Amino acid sequence: MTKRPVMPQGDANEQAIYWLTLLASGEADDERHRTFEHWLAEDKTHQSAWARVLRHWRDIEGLSEQDFPTDASNRRRPLLHSKLFNAMACLACFILAVFLLHHGLNRHLADFRTDIGENKTLILADGSEVQLNSGTALSVGYSPTTRKLILYGGEAWFKVAPNPRPFEVLTTYGTVRSLGTAFNVKTLPDAVAVTVLEHTVRITLANGERVDRLPEGASIRFGQTVNDINPRADIDAASAWRQQHMVFRNKPLEEAIEELNRYRKGLIVITDHSLNALSLTGTFDTTNPEKALQMIKTRLDLSEYRLTNRLVFLYRN
Repeated sequence: MTKRPVMPQGDANEQAIYWLTLLASGEADDERHRTFEHWLAEDKTHQSAWARVLRHWRDIEGLSEQDFPTDASNRRRPLLHSKLFNAMACLACFILAVFLLHHGLNRHLADFRTDIGENKTLILADGSEVQLNSGTALSVGYSPTTRKLILYGGEAWFKVAPNPRPFEVLTTYGTVRSLGTAFNVKTLPDAVAVTVLEHTVRITLANGERVDRLPEGASIRFGQTVNDINPRADIDAASAWRQQHMVFRNKPLEEAIEELNRYRKGLIVITDHSLNALSLTGTFDTTNPEKALQMIKTRLDLSEYRLTNRLVFLYRN
């Protein structure tokens, strides 16, 4: 018998998505249904999250309450119930949409975009070079006096051409201003990471806080405030994506999976918070995220449970 992972320990919305996919898969036994009913009854935030997820899913396929039963009398309803089966085909897209919305990727606003797994190089009007990583969205706004770019989400490397006009990259949490440089900007769920490869940059946070000079070889992570400045950044690891690699050196599993999710359609979820701090070292190919996932599982002795290939739960026996 396949052992199922425990429910994700994330917020109510993440747990509601877990229950939706499990119940819709037809693989939930009586014990799982009872566990779901207990989860639903124990907290009003669970009820709100469940109602919200169901509402979005029903909107996709026009499902009614009767099409997704959870009471005991209907637990054995066959998986191939016509409407439910048709809706399952949309489930992976729904999960991916929730993931992208959570990460604030406003792709519809961008001038340039890359799909999951795609890497693109741009030469801008002033001769500056920009390389976009997987799942990245960027807009460019040049004027006679300024060069402003907006990084909505994802990751980009900038090689700035000399020009009297200032060159700035705007992000959710602040602005990176080039002082004659090459640098990397990476958006994270609640922060931005900047690594300087040549010369220096100036960082101005949305709250007005400023780092006047971040020198070559240094990195910074900032959100609502400056979280960390590393004067000796791992330049090779920060730049590895440009050669289609992920390099982890004693990287917590949580951060490694967050990175892997950039290159894989769908979502990988760690079901137990105690696994987040597991240390991972290695080099992985971003063009084959499935192979990378299997290597990570082997090295850390993890198991997986899949609800469609788009949603993978990692756990330990």
